[in-house]
Amino acid sequence: MSDPWLSIEVLDGEVPASDWRRTYSDALRKAAITDRAVRWSWRTHERGVVFEIAFTTEAIRDEFCDQPSVRTALGAVPDPRHGITIASGS
Repeated sequence: MSDPWLSIEVLDGEVPASDWRRTYSDALRKAAITDRAVRWSWRTHERGVVFEIAFTTEAIRDEFCDQPSVRTALGAVPDPRHGITIASGS
């Protein structure tokens, strides 16, 4: 069985998603470490960026999503209406 995971895809908007990543990557990484993430990675593609995080339990994954720094980062994506996709699973 695999670890519970979360994928946050951010697309370019008025500013490139890479700018959003530069601004919020440290905060997201620190939040992942605080919530005991077992691994995380960034990917870049033509239209944006993807942050993927794996946790040991679904509860810990949900705690990550509730952290103020994570909520701030997600609220600041370049295109909040159409430029963010959050998927989770296990």
